[in-house]
Amino acid sequence: MATIIDQVTLRTGVADWLNRSDLTDAQIDDFIAIGNATIYEQLRIPPLEVVQSFAVTAANSSIIIPSGFLEMIELKLDNGDKDLSKTLGRIDSKAFGNSRISHAYTRQGNNFLLTDQNGEQKAAGTFIMTFYRAQDSVGSYPLPSVTAGSFTIGKFYQIKTIGTTNFITIGASGNTVDVKFKATGIGAGTGTAHEEFIPYILTEFEIILYAACHAASVYLGDVEMAMKFNELMQTKINSLNQKEVRASMKGGGFASRFSSPLL
Repeated sequence: MATIIDQVTLRTGVADWLNRSDLTDAQIDDFIAIGNATIYEQLRIPPLEVVQSFAVTAANSSIIIPSGFLEMIELKLDNGDKDLSKTLGRIDSKAFGNSRISHAYTRQGNNFLLTDQNGEQKAAGTFIMTFYRAQDSVGSYPLPSVTAGSFTIGKFYQIKTIGTTNFITIGASGNTVDVKFKATGIGAGTGTAHEEFIPYILTEFEIILYAACHAASVYLGDVEMAMKFNELMQTKINSLNQKEVRASMKGGGFASRFSSPLL
């Protein structure tokens, strides 16, 4: 099996591990996407942690839940002074509506509703949220673009604008917007392209490989193989999660925070 470093080599790895030559790229990409989603339901490690600030006014006293949000770690009112900052506690919607609990939050739809020091939904100020967020999927091409002349040979790109660039000379099948290609040269001219995003889980390629093979085995009706790949995936996920727990307990320099059931 070739080294897995991008979507194309991951496809090859999945086909090899399944010992199948009759699966299309589109089918394998679906298995990868399903595996990707399954992993993020369970993986909780520092590379997935995000710290983001929000300006909140008393008029709405709420925060729109960020894209890709998985799980809250901490929500804090930042008063510019560590001693005056307040960490909010999460409560259920019934308690939020019926009780006046100060510095609390609850989830309602696509928002977190907040209370102030009096337990009223009139909280205002700068709130710092630390949370786990899913990264872009394997095989995605984020919006930031690269201009011809700066392409990296061997990486995959998706054409955004043609400009004066002849993409065919550097590996593309045609000079057409949205065509994906593996760069054989750095390019020239004014054309631009999106670069393939390599998420954390692709650097730990065993996770996504096992997860994609598990999804494929379920689809193919091979229950025994599905169980085997699920066990491999769970073992890898648990190993990474527990690695961070052990490091934290030993004073390791990780920012990860886990709930009490994991400890």
